[in-house]
Amino acid sequence: GNPLTSTMPFPKLLLRKRLWFGIITLLLVAAFYLYIRFRESLEDDVTPSPLPVFHWIPLGNLSHRNHCRNSQQGHLLIVDELGYICSLSNVLPSGCCRADASGSNRYDCTGCLDNGCCSVYEHCVSCCLHPDKQPLLRSILSRSTESFHPLYSSLRDQFELCLSKCRTSSQSVQHENSYRNPKTKYCYGTDMPTLLPEVSIKEEDETP
Repeated sequence: GNPLTSTMPFPKLLLRKRLWFGIITLLLVAAFYLYIRFRESLEDDVTPSPLPVFHWIPLGNLSHRNHCRNSQQGHLLIVDELGYICSLSNVLPSGCCRADASGSNRYDCTGCLDNGCCSVYEHCVSCCLHPDKQPLLRSILSRSTESFHPLYSSLRDQFELCLSKCRTSSQSVQHENSYRNPKTKYCYGTDMPTLLPEVSIKEEDETP
């Protein structure tokens, strides 16, 4: 037989077995604890950052700012977050339009129809920023919240909302390659552009 078991008294053998059992149990508990902490750290890493809180810029009480965000994408025109639209030559170093410059206008709805669709992107954004459009924008936000629209949930204020709404979207297009109305394809409202005879996007883009 085993010389250890044959010479060791039974109580000491039992005590040693219990000691080993306790050590193994502690190791298993420690391993399980480390596993749980590891899982929690992974979950923390993938937790999405909190969404920005939407707030309304009090445009009715603002006529100038020390720094402005603007549309940045126009070749001829720029619209800033105060609703001023101006030529690129009249953009101040602050990013704001020079309000007193010739051709600078605020809340300019030139080329916009009653349905909220406009012929020029910058006019669409400028018109959209008019304080009297706020009820419409609140309605749009409310609908997007109910439908969990991921795009609108990342917007911080009405300037970002108007920039987003006025970009051509699936509402402006039919059959994937033609505009519903190529002359007024930038819309801030909830209505789709009026459906006109089909003009392909390629043809429209090539039109001088």
